[in-house]
Amino acid sequence: MKDNNNSEEKSELSTSGRFRRNLLSRSGSLIAGFALVSGGLTAVPALASTENNDAADFTAFIRLSRLLTGHNSLDIQLGERLYSAMCQQNAQFAGWVKQLSDYVQQNNIPDVETLDEKLKQQPLHEPMMAIVKAWYSGVIEPGYHATVYGYQQALMYQIPRDGMVIPTYAHNGPDYWVANPPPVDRLLTF
Repeated sequence: MKDNNNSEEKSELSTSGRFRRNLLSRSGSLIAGFALVSGGLTAVPALASTENNDAADFTAFIRLSRLLTGHNSLDIQLGERLYSAMCQQNAQFAGWVKQLSDYVQQNNIPDVETLDEKLKQQPLHEPMMAIVKAWYSGVIEPGYHATVYGYQQALMYQIPRDGMVIPTYAHNGPDYWVANPPPVDRLLTF
């Protein structure tokens, strides 16, 4: 009796397993197709039409963000959330992005350091720093009750990711603290 139930469960599992594999395969093919059509990682996908945001403004935001952060492979979904939230927080934000983008193009600014030096004590310096802060921290406002738009995707955790675990309540899974720590083979020298 148990063998019949197990065989029925196995056939159900294999059917659902085949469905998942087909779904993943088709999804992967679809994503690869979009990547090829759009020109790979350097292309900026268009923002879905929303009430407040224009796709061209979002594209300018992503290009400006790439210059300001020094990273070409920014998370586009996080960018959409940050841009939308910053536009909702301040109605002038889209205009500031356009002004900053125009300034960068007109003055052939090669990197964020040059832009920072030129914009010191100017009104566009504050929005520039807000964009950098948003990408690195994943939030757009200070305080304990700030909305987090990207935690794992925040750039402050991407740079040291190869040697640092993103801070969470469970660094290494449930009950990680009950395991013995790794042995110290040698003392560190400074």
